[in-house]
Amino acid sequence: MSSSTANEEPQLTDEQILAFEQKIKDEEAEKIPLVCQKEPISALEEEFKENKPFLDKVKVYVIHIAKAIRGRLANSNNQFRKCRGDGNCFFRAFSFAWFESLMQNPQLFSQAVEKMKSSSELLLNGGFQQLAFEDFYDVTLEQLQQIHTSDPDLLLVNFQTEEISNSIVMHMRFVASAYLKIHSAEYEPFLMVESISIDQFCAQEVEAFGRESDHLQIIALTKALDIPVNIIYLDGSSDEQAAVHEFWPDEAAKGNRTPLQLLYRPGK
Repeated sequence: MSSSTANEEPQLTDEQILAFEQKIKDEEAEKIPLVCQKEPISALEEEFKENKPFLDKVKVYVIHIAKAIRGRLANSNNQFRKCRGDGNCFFRAFSFAWFESLMQNPQLFSQAVEKMKSSSELLLNGGFQQLAFEDFYDVTLEQLQQIHTSDPDLLLVNFQTEEISNSIVMHMRFVASAYLKIHSAEYEPFLMVESISIDQFCAQEVEAFGRESDHLQIIALTKALDIPVNIIYLDGSSDEQAAVHEFWPDEAAKGNRTPLQLLYRPGK
């Protein structure tokens, strides 16, 4: 005689359910390249044609881009690229956009290389051991130095190569972490969890591969590398205006430099 519970499905724990959901998300994300080919802005309009709040924000995004480059609409600014939504999308998108912008502005190349070289000292001052970061640093510096002799297609191929692309992501994570640690007195009061230290926050939220980024990570990276960035948020809220978050390394940069333009879509 069988038990009445013999045919019942086993109950999953919350942890198992979360792990299963994450597995599905990871499998879906892996179908997308780390960095994609360019697409026209019209592809966004087509994607969201049945979703008016999103569509309105896409149109605002196009207007914002036109203003950001002072009316000089180049092909690259009529287009966008998707990055894999694997939790590293900010650091990857930031890095690719920065490297790509240097191809279009070679006069900034030498300054960028010197800034990258100085990041090793920043990491040491932030408490990192050279052995822990030197491989990521070497790959990132090598890719940056190749920009003036390579072409956009090669840059894309390199960022689609996991070993190279993920090394750059890790270096950028370490740079942001080191900056926050060095300036802990300034940023620790803004931590969402009061009982956590800046070192714990950096270990859990900044240095951890695949962890989503928030304002502190973005602020730290823009200040550490002296690179302004605008992040345009597309979401499903009823507000017709797409929220544009501006991150400037310092007040002097405002109005004098063209920020990187990144587009954030929750869940994408």
